[in-house]
Amino acid sequence: MATPADSPSNEQEEKPYTLAIDVDLVNVNVAVSDPFGKYLVNLKKGNFKIFEDKVEQKITNFSPVDAPFCIGLLLDTSFSAVDKLGKIQDEAIHFIQQVHPDDEVMVVSFDDAVHLETDFTQNKNAVERAIKMTRTGQSTQLYEAVYLALHDKLRKKRERKAMVLFTDGVDTSSPTSSAHETIEQAKEADTVIYPIFFDTREDVLHHSSGPARIPQPGNAPQLPLPGRLPQIDPRGPRQRQADDESVDMQYAQGRHYLQELANVTGGTLYVAERLDSLGDVFARIAKELRSQYALGYVSSNQKKDGKFRKITVTVDQPDTTVKAKKGYLAKKS
Repeated sequence: MATPADSPSNEQEEKPYTLAIDVDLVNVNVAVSDPFGKYLVNLKKGNFKIFEDKVEQKITNFSPVDAPFCIGLLLDTSFSAVDKLGKIQDEAIHFIQQVHPDDEVMVVSFDDAVHLETDFTQNKNAVERAIKMTRTGQSTQLYEAVYLALHDKLRKKRERKAMVLFTDGVDTSSPTSSAHETIEQAKEADTVIYPIFFDTREDVLHHSSGPARIPQPGNAPQLPLPGRLPQIDPRGPRQRQADDESVDMQYAQGRHYLQELANVTGGTLYVAERLDSLGDVFARIAKELRSQYALGYVSSNQKKDGKFRKITVTVDQPDTTVKAKKGYLAKKS
């Protein structure tokens, strides 16, 4: 990774939020909403039950919704963002202004390489400067960025962790990481992931010269400089249709990948249909982050078998929706 220069309850049963020393603690971030989508932010530890593979677990750690997060903000700055980077930067900065003052934020951009614009910091001015430092490149190392952010950075943090990932979901040049590897890493990282899908298909086709295509991993995209006159497309109607269908499939696969990242971590996939809607999406993510409880338990199943264990969280409030990660991978001896 390239680098540049509501109040806590006073109930006696509730402990302050901590992940300090128990390495076998299973951490679950939970959001609870009513039928109208309004988050419930005044629940207590006793309102929750948590089950692992249908076996109830003892909740040992609990934190209300104002516990701090470590947030990894990942921005796709590949060629498809070349005409939109300023707007993306402005909305990302506005998002940073909405998170909790005690939250730490890391900014990563990715194009031909993965760039750590700033490591985790509570200094929001430094974060804003880092966002403004992002520049567009050519290809897209999406998988590499997700893997490095989870494995090298977020995995080491003890606080609650979240990733906000702005991208079209299409990877073109990750040298060592794959979609499967990042999904497996997400299952282990105790990090809730909020992908923001932005469809750049028309932008890529607009800037392309000759046959429209999305490059395969390992190949840099052959795209012209902005303003260059388009070349005559030598393809016939059948070939154009086949190429367009191939591009459509890659974008569909990219969106499915982002949905899976959200599913396995208890996050939400948001879709920004237009850049004008990006601010609203960021605001919804900030609101959800400020509405999550942190639950922790030590599994009654002490087998270190490396298997996936299903998690279910319930609350004793009627007509509510509970959002949490679906499970985790047990450690393997």
